[in-house]
Amino acid sequence: MKQYKGVVFFDYDGTLIDEVDGVFQIPDSAKEALQLLQKNGYATCVCSGRTKQFSEDVKEYFNGYVTAMGAYIEIDGIVVQSTLIPNEEIEKMRRICEEREIVMLMDGEEQSYCDGMDTEKYRFFQYVFGVRDHWVKPWVIGSPHRINKLTYMYRDQSDYEFLTEHFSDQLELAKHIRYPFADATPKGIDKGTGIRTLLTYLGLPAEASYGFCDGDNDMPLIRTVGTGVIMGRHYEGLEPYAAFTTGLVKDDGIYHGLRKLGLI
Repeated sequence: MKQYKGVVFFDYDGTLIDEVDGVFQIPDSAKEALQLLQKNGYATCVCSGRTKQFSEDVKEYFNGYVTAMGAYIEIDGIVVQSTLIPNEEIEKMRRICEEREIVMLMDGEEQSYCDGMDTEKYRFFQYVFGVRDHWVKPWVIGSPHRINKLTYMYRDQSDYEFLTEHFSDQLELAKHIRYPFADATPKGIDKGTGIRTLLTYLGLPAEASYGFCDGDNDMPLIRTVGTGVIMGRHYEGLEPYAAFTTGLVKDDGIYHGLRKLGLI
């Protein structure tokens, strides 16, 4: 197993890219910074609600993944942990969600599936996250899929309250900061548990970990890493736990933040 000085975790949406400012690709400055981190002996790790597949454009810049909100953990091609949601439970949830026309995306280890690809809700989700056609296939009832995370696409706050009422006893729900989407992982799983699992596997203390993030679903991330940095546009609740605020993605926030930390 490769030895690292530490690990730097990066949220994806709003941190590596930023759809608000129309930045749909990681800036060249961030790519340079990631390569310098690796050269300096640090592991670079995506830490996101996205799955590994949804991060395929940047795979050459990362050693590891804490994806699907912490349900899937990989480092240097080795799967450290993959926590699954049973298919029979997913089918029960699908039937309940049909009452409210809530669309479900089922994120697996290698492939994602959706039960409403012809809906406006899914098309909006596809636009926001730049979803490629091959990332998502139609959900087939009874197929032996290995699912780590669910994403609910709904209409309004009442739908989110419906989800909380029906599923919060068995799932960890994380509402998207700007859009009517919510991520769901098995109870007890979040970005923080994923980070701790990876650090334990690598034999590193929390003090050797750093995190860059922006959203309310990043609270477990920033409260777990040794040093947390928030982007120029962020959820205010993260501020008490951040070492400092860096710039926006479009203003090379990742590069300047890593320079300030002295990691590159």
